[in-house]
Amino acid sequence: MARTLLPTAALCLAALLSACGDDSRGHAAVGAAGPADGRSPTKPVPPGEDIVLTPLDGATPEGRRGDSPSEDAPSPESGSGIGTGTDTTPTRTAPAPSPPGPRARPAEPPSGALPGSPPSAPPGPPPGTPPSPAPTPTPAPKPKPKPPAPPRLALGPLQRAEADVRWCEKVTVDLRNTGGRPVTSGTITFGTHIIGALGIDWTTRTSTHPLPTPLPATSHRTATWRVCVASWRVPLGMHVETREVRAEWG
Repeated sequence: MARTLLPTAALCLAALLSACGDDSRGHAAVGAAGPADGRSPTKPVPPGEDIVLTPLDGATPEGRRGDSPSEDAPSPESGSGIGTGTDTTPTRTAPAPSPPGPRARPAEPPSGALPGSPPSAPPGPPPGTPPSPAPTPTPAPKPKPKPPAPPRLALGPLQRAEADVRWCEKVTVDLRNTGGRPVTSGTITFGTHIIGALGIDWTTRTSTHPLPTPLPATSHRTATWRVCVASWRVPLGMHVETREVRAEWG
C-alpha cells in the first residue's frame, strides 16, 4: 500500500509547487509520469530529480517497514529534508503464545453408561419371579413348665361288710390320687379291733395289703380287701371291727 501512495503524494506535491511558483500561471501535469520511450508504465514510477518532496507539518511519512529487527532503534523525528519513503520504525515482534497446558480429564463414566447420565438403579427381579416371603417372626421363648406335683393319695371313708367267718370282714376304701404323677407302688394298712360279747374292745390288730397300682394322676378308684385276724383271737360270741386305715405310696 505504501508503494501505491507514493505517486499520488508526488502528484499532490507537484500541484502545490506549481501553484506557489513565481509564474503567475501555475500548471500541473495530469497523470503519472511514464518512461522516456513512451511505453505505458506497469508499476509505480519514482519521482525524478526535478521534483522535490516536502513533508507536511505534523505528518509522519509512512513507508515500508524496515528490515532491521532491532527493538532498541529510536523512531525517526519529523524534520526538514527529503523523504525516502522508507519507514525505519522497528517492528516489535510479539512473543509466540505458549502451548496450553494439559487439562484435567473428567472421570470416565462406568462401562455402558452415557456421559452425564444418572447412575443406573440395580437390576430388579426378572418378570414372573414370585415375591420373596416375609421373614417369619421369631416367637418369644416359652417359660419352662413347672415339674408335675408328686402323687398324693387321699383315702375315703371305710365301708365294712361281714365275711363268711367271724374273724374276717370285707373292707372297701375309696382311693383318689390328687397329685401330678401316678402312684406306681404303695401299701395300705388296716387297724382291726376285737370286740367281746358285752361290747368290750379287747385288742387291735393291724394288717398290711398292697395298693392297686398304678393309679394315674388325678384319678379315682374304689378297692375292696378281705381283712382277717387269727381265728383263736376271736372265740365264739366275739367279732371283729376294722376302724382305722392308712396308706403309703411312692
